[in-house]
Formats: sequence, C-alpha cells, structure tokens
Amino acid sequence: MKLKQFRKRRGKSPPDHSGRGKFRLKSRAGTTLVELVVSMLILGIILNMIVGILSPAAKLFLRMERLQRAGVILDNTVLELYGIAENASGYVKIYDTTGDNPAGLSGAASGNLLEFVYQETYTALVSADGCPETRIVMGNGAELGEPAKEVAGGRLLTRYYANESGTAYYSRDVSGNPVARAVANVFPDGYYMGNELAVRFYYSDSGGTAPADGDEVTRIFADVSLYPVGADGSRAAEPLVQEKGIVLNLRYAAVRKDGVTAQQDPGP
Repeated sequence: MKLKQFRKRRGKSPPDHSGRGKFRLKSRAGTTLVELVVSMLILGIILNMIVGILSPAAKLFLRMERLQRAGVILDNTVLELYGIAENASGYVKIYDTTGDNPAGLSGAASGNLLEFVYQETYTALVSADGCPETRIVMGNGAELGEPAKEVAGGRLLTRYYANESGTAYYSRDVSGNPVARAVANVFPDGYYMGNELAVRFYYSDSGGTAPADGDEVTRIFADVSLYPVGADGSRAAEPLVQEKGIVLNLRYAAVRKDGVTAQQDPGP
C-alpha cells in the first residue's frame, strides 16, 4: 500500500525544471545600457589620456622634422654662397639699403647687398631681397627677349651687369626701369618650403677691424637666416634656423670699393 502510494505520488509529481530554467535565464543575460554607457565613458577617458600624451610628442616630432629640413636648406644656401664668392675679383662692395636699387649709392661696412666684379667684364650683385621685373639688355643697350619676371624677397638672387670700364654699370635705364644682363634665381621658389631667406654681409666679424676703402679684401663674412612665414604672408620676428658668421673666402685679388658704381642711364 505504501509502495503504491509512493509510486502514485511520484508519478503525479511534476518534474523539477527550476535548475534548467535558471540556466536559460543566465544564458540570455546581456550588457545593459548603463554598463554600455559606463564602458564608453571609461574608454573615452583612456583615449583622452593617450591623446594628451601623444599630442605634444607629435608636435615635437613635426617641429624637429621642420627644423631638420630648414637646416638642409640653409646648408645648401651657404654652399652656394661659397661658390659665388669664390668668383669675386677686382673689387667688392656692400650696400646697406632697404630697396633693391643700388643706383647712386655708396658702399657700407655691412649690408644686405654684395657687389663684385665677375669674370672681369661683368658686375654681379647678390642679395636675398628680390627685385622687380627687370629688362634684360645686351652691352649695347638692345633689349634681349622678354624681361625677367619679378622675384619676391626671401630668395637667393644674383644679377649680372655689363661693366666694360670696370668701374661703373647701369642698373636702371633712362626711364628708371631695372635693367641687367641676366637675373638668376639660385633656387626655385618651392625650395624654401614656405620660409624666407635673409642674408647680411659685412667685412669683419665682431671685434675685428674692417678694411678701409681701397684696402685688400680676402674674405667676406655673412649672417644667413631662414624665417618662417605666417598664413598672412608676414615674416616671423625670430628665425627658424640661423647661421652666424660664415666666412666667404675670395679666390682672387680684390679691394674694398665704396664709391658709386651702379648708375641710372642718363640717355643720349
């Protein structure tokens, strides 16, 4: 009797699925919205910290790369100046002027324009101040082809003039327009990578004694700098790279000349 009641009771008893149900509920559990928001907030904080650490490093890297490129530009410019100065002979002259027109000006102890006799029958003028559109003329004054286009400041520039007498040349025609035998931009505009070159020449370094007018000159000193240019086109007050006191040795005999050499053609 007891066995039958036990079997009957056991047969009617519903199976216990409580454990399996709990397992299914747990397996269906996911990330809640709160957990997702908290995770995103933590991730944002971590990323912000990483960016805060890497940003100065990236800026420093870019600045170092820019300085390195500027140093290469300056080094190549100095090498070009060495080569140009080696050709100086006869006389050398330095102008201290804010313009590009040396006509009628006397020499100075230091300045932004360097002049010398080149290959005996030419006068060369070297600067980084640019020049306006210039008529290219032959020795007899006849115009030779199209004029040279305007060259903006901040680029190493050489100009060549007829100088048969060895003492004077015309840098302006009868109307006051710039003239030259040739105008040569040493490097293309894009070479400077948005920077501007500045060059200042002088006869002696700091503390030295400059040769007097008519004295022999064996070397010229120069300060060469590269300035960054702002978005508005203005040159920065401080140079990006600066190289002071390079020495330009002259291969040939030359004397300092302060008298007027560049003139305006008075016409017939």
